[in-house]
Amino acid sequence: MPENNALNTKHGGEWTIAWRLVILAAKAINVAMLLAALFVAQIRGLDAWIFYRDPSAVAEVGFYTGWISSLGASLWIGSGAVTLFAGLLTHRWDCTFLGGLTLFLGLDDLLLIHEDVLPMVAIPEIVAMIVYAAAGLFWFFRLRRKTFDGTIVFVAAGFLLALSASIDQIGDLFPTPGSAAAIAEDVVKELGIFLWAAGAVGYAAMVTRLGRPWVDPADSTSAD
Repeated sequence: MPENNALNTKHGGEWTIAWRLVILAAKAINVAMLLAALFVAQIRGLDAWIFYRDPSAVAEVGFYTGWISSLGASLWIGSGAVTLFAGLLTHRWDCTFLGGLTLFLGLDDLLLIHEDVLPMVAIPEIVAMIVYAAAGLFWFFRLRRKTFDGTIVFVAAGFLLALSASIDQIGDLFPTPGSAAAIAEDVVKELGIFLWAAGAVGYAAMVTRLGRPWVDPADSTSAD
């Protein structure tokens, strides 16, 4: 019975243990989210189900509300997950850091962490922006592979995201009637997100050699 013997190999056993851990982790995460929802609902006087409902359904607004914003956050999260996985797979700190930063930026954008959550614990929005900017600059100048041919994409993305943040801060200081400033901020931000996501995926492709083969001139062991 070769099939049965194959299931008893060390490799097969490792996969069985891994999948059990995945199932256990999924259960633990969902229980933790449920407990967190119940806790916050209790102290805020809310119904716990509100944390599981779609925001447009709860707010009773059109289903299209926030579509573009959600798409941008999804791009950030998706590209961050791909880049983080590539970094962990290849044991590359530069790619892992970029993936983690991109993933966190997406979660922040989706969950309004720096806009609404952090101010609730007395951390100003500008503090989070400075931290994100510092992390991005650290990666760009200290960790980024100089042989990456998509550097201009990150430069453009960083400029657009900084411009969007500046428009947001200026709008808070000098409120303007109408939605022109808000639309300008979001349009610039979404373009920055698209470029950042493209750059992150391109960087992951370079690291895992899924894209065009590359040679690092600083590494004498690199091969075409």
